[in-house]
Amino acid sequence: MDILYRQLRCVCLAVAALIGGAAAPAGAQGNYPSQYIRIIVGYAAGGNTDVPARLFATEMSKMFGVPVVVENRPGASGVPAAQFVSKSAPDGHTLVWGTSASHSVPVATMPNLPFDPITDFAPITLISMDPNVIVGSPAFPADSLDALLGNLKANPRTPIGTSGPATSGRFAVELMKPKLGTELTIVPYKSTGPLLVDLAAGHIPLGIMGASIAVPLINDKKIRAFAVTSLKRSKVLPDIPTFNETVSPGFEAVAWSALYAPPGTPEPIVAKLNATMRQIAQLPEIKRWFDD
Repeated sequence: MDILYRQLRCVCLAVAALIGGAAAPAGAQGNYPSQYIRIIVGYAAGGNTDVPARLFATEMSKMFGVPVVVENRPGASGVPAAQFVSKSAPDGHTLVWGTSASHSVPVATMPNLPFDPITDFAPITLISMDPNVIVGSPAFPADSLDALLGNLKANPRTPIGTSGPATSGRFAVELMKPKLGTELTIVPYKSTGPLLVDLAAGHIPLGIMGASIAVPLINDKKIRAFAVTSLKRSKVLPDIPTFNETVSPGFEAVAWSALYAPPGTPEPIVAKLNATMRQIAQLPEIKRWFDD
């Protein structure tokens, strides 16, 4: 697992480097966009990938003067959706809202990944980095991280839901199991939305997901937060401890999202998309949503 972890970090760093290089000034941008733009999201509506994609799509439509639609193609942690875009025309009109689940974790977990996340995409911009949070149903018999750890040791193979079989949350669970000294039974869902529904209803005792989508239900006390997987405490969950400070020093397993175009997309189009996304990210309502 340590080998997989190092491989995953190498992939993330390589992707981040490419994304950083995509911010070069644009030259002549022609008539782009000349038709509607599709943003392919490889997850169900209402999840922590779909919601920000729709927020940005609305603002992109205003700035570009063409419809920008979000098309959901859920399944297999977003890999089929990413594959579809990797084979699409490189004209900037079909994009994918990629994630660590679709573009980094599968490198270590899927031996027959149908694309190369580095060479088969034109990275546009990094959008967010989101710590995972371990949460429980309201009926789970623990109200603190220490109580959770005790319960897990007394009840090995406790089910824990993830938002997909190859998400950063699933990978985080694999990394934390040897640190916990007990087994957990991983239950992969198709996306975060159905997992949240089952957690709130008590159909599954534990779950792990991006903190951003879990916060509203945590604040409403529909689910309970135990720990986050970032090195530092989350800005949106400042009272929730980290694995780094409690269980395993140096432990980190965060999710990220980024916008990609098909390979071969002209640099002026990539640069125009990058500049537009950066401009949208500074809008007060977008900043407010991320803060909330």
